Amino acid sequence: MIWSLQVLRFIAAMMVVYLHAALTAYQATGSSGIFPPMIQVAGTAGVDIFFVISGVIITRTARGLTWQQFAWKRIRRILPMYYLASIPAALIAAKSGFGWRETIATVTLWPAFDQMAAPVLPAAWTLCFEMLFYGAATLVLVNRRLLPAILGVFAFSLAFRSTAPIFQFLGNPIILEFMIGVALAYAPLIKVARWGILVGAFAIVAAGPLGIAPDGNTLDFLIGEDAFQRVAVYGIPAGLVVYGTMQVNAGKSVWTYLGDASYTLYLFHTVPISALLTLWIFYPLPPDIIIAVGVAASLLLSWRIHEKFEKPLLRIFTASRASTSSSISLR
Repeated sequence: MIWSLQVLRFIAAMMVVYLHAALTAYQATGSSGIFPPMIQVAGTAGVDIFFVISGVIITRTARGLTWQQFAWKRIRRILPMYYLASIPAALIAAKSGFGWRETIATVTLWPAFDQMAAPVLPAAWTLCFEMLFYGAATLVLVNRRLLPAILGVFAFSLAFRSTAPIFQFLGNPIILEFMIGVALAYAPLIKVARWGILVGAFAIVAAGPLGIAPDGNTLDFLIGEDAFQRVAVYGIPAGLVVYGTMQVNAGKSVWTYLGDASYTLYLFHTVPISALLTLWIFYPLPPDIIIAVGVAASLLLSWRIHEKFEKPLLRIFTASRASTSSSISLR
């Protein structure tokens, strides 16, 4: 475990939480607070940092595992909490209705049909790509000779993205951010690379004022609208930040604990923020207070869910897998 990357995971999650809290403050008051929107939009890059970190971590943790072990570790880590977070999202989405495509996309995290469809939990668009990456990694563990074929599918899909949703998904340029992480997993440790943290962070923050920050909604992200721009503007700087962070020696601390809880924070942070928006519309507060309260409420709720649900579920699934493996070995 690279503990410094655990800390960075928390920071990346907080970037997304802050952005959504700021957007909520703007909806409630018409003001974004002390920082202008062109600066706040940098929170979008938290997702890109997540993707690069995933490339690093999965590449390193997959070593020495069978494909079954790897697949089970990813499934138990991602799906239980995702399905739990999807319950309130589905209840809210049911008021306006959603179709069979969205239903299948929610259950399977596969969004490409005759047209692109997003899961009912908006944040889950990132998990569609995470699961796609995990699937590719699993195939490589089954047989390393499949790697050229996998890269070939990506290249073919990239070339024919305009022809069908399946190619838009499989050939989405944002997948390159995972590949950046894979490359960094094999990169040597160089202390001077710590400067990448500052350089990458500056590039991310400067994208808004320079007018080059990518924009879009959930479907745009799945389709890959302006995804090459996103990789250039956020993906490469995210790679610099991740590589720089890899040079930092860190041990277990409260920050790594928060990093471990960052997945729950990412999945559930919109619940308190959205709930509080209704209150703030009728009883508006200063925007910076709205942002602070929204972030604090997200942290508090996610911490309790992490302790009461995520950690027990992980223990149950880990024990279940260990029991099954022992049973098989005794036969």
